[in-house]
Amino acid sequence: MHQKTIKKIIEYKGIGLHTNKQTRMVFQPAPPNSGIRFRRVDLPGKPEIPARYDHYIETPIMCSTVGRNGAQVRLIEHLMSVLCAFEIDNLVIEIDNEEPPFDDGSAMMFVSLIKDAGIEKQKEPRRFIALSHPIVYKDGDVEMTAFPADSFRATFFASYPHPLIGNQSFTLEVTKENFIKELASAQTFCFEKDVKNMLDWGLLKGGTMKSSLVFGEKGLVCGKMNHPDDPARHKLLDLIGDLYLLGAPLKAHVTASRSGHNSHARFVKLIRKEIES
Repeated sequence: MHQKTIKKIIEYKGIGLHTNKQTRMVFQPAPPNSGIRFRRVDLPGKPEIPARYDHYIETPIMCSTVGRNGAQVRLIEHLMSVLCAFEIDNLVIEIDNEEPPFDDGSAMMFVSLIKDAGIEKQKEPRRFIALSHPIVYKDGDVEMTAFPADSFRATFFASYPHPLIGNQSFTLEVTKENFIKELASAQTFCFEKDVKNMLDWGLLKGGTMKSSLVFGEKGLVCGKMNHPDDPARHKLLDLIGDLYLLGAPLKAHVTASRSGHNSHARFVKLIRKEIES
């Protein structure tokens, strides 16, 4: 298999979930072995931030953030999951704000953009991360395991004390076709009791009735689920995006239970440590 980038430059503008500011993104082809990089064109010097585990910044706001030398880009997980599914290895994403447009809280916007840009096969081979033994991460009730495999498969076990969620799981053999069919439309979700806290933190300024599923005490107060297990599907979507911060495609079956972005990043760092030791 060969590395891939996009065929043509493509642009998109939209509103950020937390900033409520219009963000312009320009996707540009990149040379082999250069990886996925964000370029903050609104900052002096237009600093570049590699979308890699060693640039991950832990935050309390339930999203994935990468940064370098004070420049940051957050809420990158949906885009990263699409790049993983489409097997995009090399890409420059110019962005003029700290977060991408959020659209409807799913990954469909990015699916459409990458489809429009087209895929360009490059001469250099893909460099996979393959495991020789299982790698386990545990922290309280959070548990993640990566088992050796010949392809990339992921399973998420979600558990929430809510009548519409409860205990549910979803597994996906990660291919472009499977991702588009099963995961891309699964929306971000949150709980009504948490919305006030996020508003108090100065977040969700760009949130709309279409940008997230919101669960109240007994049911949905905002949005409509496509599938009963949409929460597990979306958590799996996030997991796939966070695992792509490894900096290379993974051959493994990854299982995750009750995990979030920061624990995903710690697991990614553990995987890198194990394979490099």
